[in-house]
Amino acid sequence: MQRVMIFLDAEYVVQKMKEMHRKNVVGRKSINWQSIIDWIVNGRRLIRCYYYSAEFSKSENEKTYQDQHTYLKNLKFSIPCFEIKLGRLVRVNQGWVQKGLDVKIALDMFAKAVLDHYDTAALVSGDSDFIDVIKEVKERYGKHVELCTFDRSIHEALRFVPDRHLVVDKTIARRNRFFSL
Repeated sequence: MQRVMIFLDAEYVVQKMKEMHRKNVVGRKSINWQSIIDWIVNGRRLIRCYYYSAEFSKSENEKTYQDQHTYLKNLKFSIPCFEIKLGRLVRVNQGWVQKGLDVKIALDMFAKAVLDHYDTAALVSGDSDFIDVIKEVKERYGKHVELCTFDRSIHEALRFVPDRHLVVDKTIARRNRFFSL
């Protein structure tokens, strides 16, 4: 049976689900991560799903920090084969920017290919920074790569690199219960 590993950019999914519904009712807690994972796996053998996000600052807001850790702990205990990898947030002007997550995703995807931990990598992101790592794991290690996006309007170069491009639209999200409102 084909072995699948999922590399999930959580903030990308949250943002795209919000855009898809044009409402603030879709938030992190209303996303059904298990349903998204099941849809991607589609009857194959899930080895592991890596969930990448940035850790909130404890010094900036202890309650938000604690809420995030409680939420992530609940995800970890309720979803089998689920690992959480946290990057950092850096203050830029009046907002926050995630740092280090794309590098973590690319390193994990590459390292797991080298170690032959999967047959297919499912990358959930729309970032064209992943083009090189996708090419490497395909060409050097013979792995299949599926790109899962929530938007057809991704960088053209990214569209042609994976073996398969799965686009989640509102109908797929609703039918597969990717969110609860």
